[in-house]
Amino acid sequence: MDTKSLLIIALLILTGNYGIAHQAAKLTVNVSFRIVDASSGMITPAMICLTSLNDSSIHTPTMNSVKGSVSKTSDFYKGIEFNTNKNWTGPIRKMNGSGDNNDRSFVYGSLSSLPYWKDPVMYQVSGDFNIELSPGKWHISIEHGNEYIPVDEEFIVSDKEKNFTKPFSLKRWINLPQRGWYSGDVHVHHPTNKPAFRDFLLEYGAAEDVHLVNVLEMGHHSDANNDFKQEGFGEKFRVSKGNICLVSGQEDPRSEFGHIIGLNINKLVREADYNYYDLVFKKLHQEEGTIVGFAHFSWNGCDLPRGFPWYVTTGDIDFVELLQFARINTLDYYDYLDLGFRLTAAAGSDIPWGSTMGEVRTFVYTGKAFSPDAWFKGLKAGNTFVSNGPALFLDADGELPGSEIIKSKGAVTRLKVKAVSNPSIGLISKIAIYNSDGVVAEQLNSGKKDSLELQLDHTLLHSQWLTAAVFCANNAVAHVTPIYFIVDSQPTWNPGRAPEIIKKQELAIDKTEKEEKEKPNPDPGILTRLNNARDFYRNLLSHMNLKK
Repeated sequence: MDTKSLLIIALLILTGNYGIAHQAAKLTVNVSFRIVDASSGMITPAMICLTSLNDSSIHTPTMNSVKGSVSKTSDFYKGIEFNTNKNWTGPIRKMNGSGDNNDRSFVYGSLSSLPYWKDPVMYQVSGDFNIELSPGKWHISIEHGNEYIPVDEEFIVSDKEKNFTKPFSLKRWINLPQRGWYSGDVHVHHPTNKPAFRDFLLEYGAAEDVHLVNVLEMGHHSDANNDFKQEGFGEKFRVSKGNICLVSGQEDPRSEFGHIIGLNINKLVREADYNYYDLVFKKLHQEEGTIVGFAHFSWNGCDLPRGFPWYVTTGDIDFVELLQFARINTLDYYDYLDLGFRLTAAAGSDIPWGSTMGEVRTFVYTGKAFSPDAWFKGLKAGNTFVSNGPALFLDADGELPGSEIIKSKGAVTRLKVKAVSNPSIGLISKIAIYNSDGVVAEQLNSGKKDSLELQLDHTLLHSQWLTAAVFCANNAVAHVTPIYFIVDSQPTWNPGRAPEIIKKQELAIDKTEKEEKEKPNPDPGILTRLNNARDFYRNLLSHMNLKK
């Protein structure tokens, strides 16, 4: 029984209400929860929501009844300290309902943060905890990342028992590490300059089964006083526990022209001319193994396409956040692929604006042995797929996503695409293969199977990019980085679509130029870079016309 209940009972006794006190003493039952990984039998941290079906109240081990309160972004700015007490719980994260950027991003709209999670909140638990519950009907949801079957169960707490044990066994529906694929989140915000902060992130990663957690220090245009301070950068400051690893990176620059991510960095990179992102790109790439990405691509965020159309022309952007906040942006992605750019598909939660770590995740092929270096090498090579639920595999002549395959005109490539899901994660609606010409093949899941597969011989008449996606009935999705086919030494661009795509880029550049010129002190460096980008697109179109 919790302290509050004991105080109430004591007060009733002092006031002579012995009968009521006797009834109050029976109001709660001590329930012991045990959450184990079915494959190992070991207790495992997980994310849960525990709800009374008597009054719809949400309960946690430390707070008992939660009165609609959820954690705020400010909690993450300050830092959350892990406590080894088994009843410690992580922040209560908002999973549904309109966000205001203080609890979860407004970008979700009415979408669930996780397609398969219907409860209003979730929070982290140790997997071995006690809580005082009133007799009656209860509901618990448990989540342990995309590879485990979520628990959605009702149970009864009887008033005839003083103590009650409730065990749960979490079962995998797929084991991606056994296939060489390891999950990561490229966009997590939290300080790491205290041991208790690092312990929190490691336990959080374990609860969500995210293997590579990229923790980003966040810069600002106005000054160099960054948020989410990191203990340090580089291999010396990596922290691991089991197969969970924290690696510090940066989200900086962050201005009206978009937000840039630097992963696997050895030091923070910042330029005095803050909006000259290309200078940052070059300095980041001087460090071996560093990877540069463009954040929030999935929702046309941070004024995309304001900065992206001109900074992509530098050739120094390795990846884009294709999936974020339950949204995926294949429209712009395919446009840039059609212009010949090679951009790895990645996904990042952007927690605390995202609801939970790994709600979208980047799966990277590392082979059987996982290490941070192997993960970053695979990300750099484009050996990835992104997902908020299902798994997706693309194979062309035995090659992984991100590969370049050289062929002659008329050659045939053997394509294999397989999507796998679980009904509790998302019922597959269809899988599809796309290239620079459009839809290559698709298959509907009329039989409501847990897996769908496409195999076909694809004749290559020209160079092209080729990718695949799977869509589920609950809006869960997965998408792979393309494979690039070079036919007769020609680029993978699409000359037929290029004029309309380039026109879009030029209009975006014109708008940005107009805004810059209307400022009291226009930046000549920005205007020069905009003109350079225009020249790039004009030269690209001219070169395509010559190659026709």
